[in-house]
Amino acid sequence: MMAGQDIFINNAEVHFRVASGVVRAIDQVSVRFVAGKITGLIGESGCGKSILGLSILGLLPPYAHVTGDILYGGMHILSASRKELRALRGRNIGFIPQSPAESLNTVRRVGSQLDEALRLVEKNSERRWQRALDLLRGFGFGDPERIMRAYPFELSGGMQQRVLCAIGVCCSPNWVMADEPTKGLDKALCDQVRETLLSLRSFGVDSMLVITHDLDLAENLCDVIAIMYAGQIVEIGERVLENPRHPYTQAYLSALPRNGMRPIDGIPPAPWDEFPGCRFAPRCGYATGRCRMECPGAYTGASGMVRCFQYA
Repeated sequence: MMAGQDIFINNAEVHFRVASGVVRAIDQVSVRFVAGKITGLIGESGCGKSILGLSILGLLPPYAHVTGDILYGGMHILSASRKELRALRGRNIGFIPQSPAESLNTVRRVGSQLDEALRLVEKNSERRWQRALDLLRGFGFGDPERIMRAYPFELSGGMQQRVLCAIGVCCSPNWVMADEPTKGLDKALCDQVRETLLSLRSFGVDSMLVITHDLDLAENLCDVIAIMYAGQIVEIGERVLENPRHPYTQAYLSALPRNGMRPIDGIPPAPWDEFPGCRFAPRCGYATGRCRMECPGAYTGASGMVRCFQYA
């Protein structure tokens, strides 16, 4: 197992060819997700954050055109074989998909689904069963035997989320990626999910990538925040939510109800739009002629990285 490895992404691009043209879901993304940290990847729906997560896992469909480099522990994920990717998933990078009700198989018992995941690391059926019971008990189920026999539809939303977390960490991965873990949940369940994700550290998982648009979750869970807009990471750092620097981050936070609910002018660009400058320039009050004609680079300082000419 590759312990303590960062995830490096260098100039990654993901394009999909459709009838109306080329959809640029990910464009010129270079970032390092640091081991030992919980990183929150934040952005509006459609900004590309889930596509980036699936790229790391090698789970994009075959019609996706992917370029650049994604590296983990010396493995070039984009050129890895199916066998190498199967060894990576679960064992080294666990995955907690969004929407438990859709991610769990409704016609299979919870125990069967846990057992299937555990087959990656344990051949003995009795030890798999005991490991599954221990996992469920660790995630707060007082009667794990009953949960193992239950079908997902017999469980509440929060219970289903905890089952997904158990499946995601059952192979003791170094990293866990959680995709929109609070999507569609009320505040009480969101709080429960946050505590469940925090509890992953008691299972030896100290490196997480949490893909979300839930700023309350990110604020209370994550060590590092990465902001994504129109297929690009525009800002990343440890104090992004307290001291936002990119104009989009500032506008995004100002649009929250708790901050006055001031809407961002304009609309996000469509993923098939082509223009040479900053993706946010058409909506930015600070934009200059340079912003509209030239794409800003990634400027790194003590506070982290930001893609804005104001910090060049």
